[in-house]
Amino acid sequence: MKDIEIKGARQNNLKNIDVNIPRDKITVITGVSGSGKSSLAFDIIYGEGQRRFLDSLPTFSRSRISQLKKPEVDFVFGLSPVIAIEQKRGLVNPRSTVGTMTDIYDYMRLLYATVGTVKCPYCEEKFDIKTSGQIVEAVLSLPEGTKIEFLTPVCKLYGETYAYLFDEIRKKGYNSLVIDGKRIDISEEIDIDEYCDHDIKIVIDRFEVKNNIEKSITNSLETALEVIGEHILIAEFLSEDIPEEVKDKFYSSFGCKKHHITMANIESHYFAFNNISSSCRTCGGIGTSKKADPRLMIVNQQKSINEGAFDPSVYNYRGEITYKHILMYNLSRHYNFSLDTPFNELPDDIKDILFYGTKGEKITIEAPPNFNKRNWIIGRKIQFSGYVNQTEHWYRETTRKDKVNEAVLEWFKKKMVEYTCPDCGGKKLKKQRFNILINDKNIHELCWMQLTELYDFMSKLKFPSDKKYIAEPIVHEINKRISLLIEIGLDYLSLGRRADTISGGEAQRIRLASQISSGLMGMIYILDEPSVGLHARDSKKVIKILKQLRDIGNTVIVVEHDIETIENADNIVEIGPGPGIHGGKIVEIGSIDVIKKAKQSITGRYLCGKERILVPKERRKYNGNKLIILGARENNLKDIDVEIPLGVFVCISGVSGSGKSTLVNEIIYKKLRSIADPRIIPGKHRDLKGNEHIKNIINIDQSPIGKNSRSNPATYIGLFDSIRRLFMNTEEAKANGYTISNFSFNSKNSGRCEHCKGDGRIVTKLQFMPDVEIVCPICKGQRYKKEILDVKYNGKNIYEVLDMSVEEAAEFFKDKKNIYHKLSIMNQLGLGYIKLGQPSTTLSGGEAQRIKLASELGKIKRGTSNLYILDEPTTGLHISDIKKLLNCLNLLVDKGHSLLVIEHNLEVLKTADHIIDLGPEGGKNGGYVVAQGTPEQVKEVKESVTGQYLKHVL
Repeated sequence: MKDIEIKGARQNNLKNIDVNIPRDKITVITGVSGSGKSSLAFDIIYGEGQRRFLDSLPTFSRSRISQLKKPEVDFVFGLSPVIAIEQKRGLVNPRSTVGTMTDIYDYMRLLYATVGTVKCPYCEEKFDIKTSGQIVEAVLSLPEGTKIEFLTPVCKLYGETYAYLFDEIRKKGYNSLVIDGKRIDISEEIDIDEYCDHDIKIVIDRFEVKNNIEKSITNSLETALEVIGEHILIAEFLSEDIPEEVKDKFYSSFGCKKHHITMANIESHYFAFNNISSSCRTCGGIGTSKKADPRLMIVNQQKSINEGAFDPSVYNYRGEITYKHILMYNLSRHYNFSLDTPFNELPDDIKDILFYGTKGEKITIEAPPNFNKRNWIIGRKIQFSGYVNQTEHWYRETTRKDKVNEAVLEWFKKKMVEYTCPDCGGKKLKKQRFNILINDKNIHELCWMQLTELYDFMSKLKFPSDKKYIAEPIVHEINKRISLLIEIGLDYLSLGRRADTISGGEAQRIRLASQISSGLMGMIYILDEPSVGLHARDSKKVIKILKQLRDIGNTVIVVEHDIETIENADNIVEIGPGPGIHGGKIVEIGSIDVIKKAKQSITGRYLCGKERILVPKERRKYNGNKLIILGARENNLKDIDVEIPLGVFVCISGVSGSGKSTLVNEIIYKKLRSIADPRIIPGKHRDLKGNEHIKNIINIDQSPIGKNSRSNPATYIGLFDSIRRLFMNTEEAKANGYTISNFSFNSKNSGRCEHCKGDGRIVTKLQFMPDVEIVCPICKGQRYKKEILDVKYNGKNIYEVLDMSVEEAAEFFKDKKNIYHKLSIMNQLGLGYIKLGQPSTTLSGGEAQRIKLASELGKIKRGTSNLYILDEPTTGLHISDIKKLLNCLNLLVDKGHSLLVIEHNLEVLKTADHIIDLGPEGGKNGGYVVAQGTPEQVKEVKESVTGQYLKHVL
């Protein structure tokens, strides 16, 4: 078949349409926001293709996969396996990195485990990784009767005592230690200074070289290497009479000649930060750890300890006397301070003792006056570790358990702040892993190289002939994948970058690169706006990749608004003409020339220049107030000072990876938030000035407006309470004594249908088949009990109101000023097609962002000066909707607020009052301010890539 034929598509708002999409071509599906593009591409083509593919799998495989519902379509012909590359982020695991998403990190681990060289941890000598077999061979080559012992070095856990370490060693069945050169039996009392670093080795085993010893040495070594030794081994001769040349020969073949140390049996999981035996024991392989913060333990600095300066969960001054009260009384006596002095007047050394303990000093505990009960603590000599150290110790103990109490974790969240892990310094692995090098670089250093640097590093690697045949295929595989990421415009990323810090567009392009590396043909690829988050310069790279996919024999279907992508398509399908109920029809199909000539095509009018977004006649002058950031140096920012004029529309632009999100989200937003909430740690910078000119800071991002299907636009914008009040005040509701909660579909035992718990649907989970979703047979999907639905307001019941689109509701409530105001704002933003009760899970990121914007626009008052931050608000917007968005954004600025927008879209940039352009490139070559000023001033700066593209639109 030459085409994919779709007959009778009725999914969501599609109006029973028939459409043919040519195979082995690039087809762009476009149209205004909410016209039904995603319904056609993802729900119909992807949904049906995926469902049929899963149906062809054996029953056992199907039992492991969630099955899919049949989309509402008569039939689809000409399908082959479908791959959807969407932007939906969902929940991103904090352990996931660019390296793990692309599988490159797996190859890196393999490379280090097979061809890495070991650097002695005590000196710089290099040697090869050994196997336990090679070590046993070296031992058996010694003269018969030679006595030898094996040891392994250990160090204590971060923040724990040496006693904790000795307990762990005992549990593993070892009882002989060498501490700073002295032999010690672990069963004896060990006197050791907690505040010094000690050289501690465990004696694993001792042997005398003789026949038939091979098996016992091998077992002993392999157990020790796995169980406790972190794969590090030290060999020492016990026999005195061994000639020096025999020792030298043995140590040369063993590892480091001077320190008698080797590493053995290294496998790729040794470098996996998601593996419990390899990850840093303090942070568990995440790279960040929680640290107790003294500021969060004090509720009122002006009060004394006896009046409740401390948070009661840390030290409760009320209630019957416990060991905490006895301890506090003794601390005050021993260190001579009063519990009635206001906390802020206590000397710093006393505060230090309360938070960080007595640093090893023991105090004898006496009973407080009038205390006659017996208590275990009285009469003992104890040292106090301090509330900060205690909290951190409890936190580590709690997180090591299998089952963690959610309430306890919530308490830790309130008392602790996230920092880079103090044990591994954010490297995620145990320290021993960094003794293994390739070309003098450990695995962490390679993961934090920019991809272009890493590609060069890998290309220059040379291996000895005995390792060549293993290493070269691995390096080839790594380089193939890196080069695809570079080609697609992600050269500024590094493998260690956390997946939850990359944008939806970047994540989509990473998945796109992985798909191309698979080299499949005959597939259907469906992409959701691959141009999102891309500078105008880089969108060519994505178009080139799409053409590559087409040329190897695949069908590429792209849901897109970007003009350049539309111009490069072989075929264009425009759906519309309007959003929601006004859409769902085929407006036009054909090449770019056909679309340009089509009278009813909105896209065509913009393509041929009949309609355009106009450049403002004059730019606003700012009010003289500025927000000034000094010395911004987080991620790739190069210690820059940035001045942001307030009271105007400011855009931050620059190529992908130039540092825009770091500057705005990590530094400006977090710094302004941290003034009120000390738990928020902003990115590195010297200072921020001018915050006194801003009343509130509001970040309107693309995260969902609610976590489940019960949240909807009406509840988010705050309309639903007003609507419920209108129903509560009707004569019928008053006669029945109904309250506002009777009109909620979330409240138990009030007005909701109890059969479906107010959801309107009942979902039955089936094995081997998709979940079956049926309309609730009791309320017929209306969510409420019959008696509640009998209450009418202006002839409509509450379900019928929730089922209205924003447009219909605005007409219905036109005499209710507060409701109408909010609905008309949603209408102006192009959200007229969304239903008031539409579940938040069915809204796109762009729709969620515009609902938040509508919520803010509904609240604005004159005279307050807020700072609104938006990150790429044009995501998912047709150019005609961008026009509506700009009208609303300008409304915010005209009311006296400041607007800070991260954006690549030239239509938005050309209408801004002030542009700050970062660059000149992404990653390490970015992070500078390249140009700033009005769009006209920026376009004159030769170094500014954005400036060169602005010339075409101004």
